[in-house]
Amino acid sequence: MTKKVTLNYDFLAVSIFAFLASCGYNVYQNFQFQELFAEHVDLQWTAQNAEADLVYVRNQLESCKTGPETGI
Repeated sequence: MTKKVTLNYDFLAVSIFAFLASCGYNVYQNFQFQELFAEHVDLQWTAQNAEADLVYVRNQLESCKTGPETGI
């Protein structure tokens, strides 16, 4: 008495479809991650530039309040 194992073709088709859908979704997420990371880097540069500009403007304002520096 041996049991015969049969593979259901519907199960095989659904398994292949699920595997391919999973791979496709991973590729989609990878592209989405790359785009968001590039946007993040751009925003970091913008924030650092804004901070540097703010420091420069504050220093200019302080120099206007105290008058021109002499002795240089």
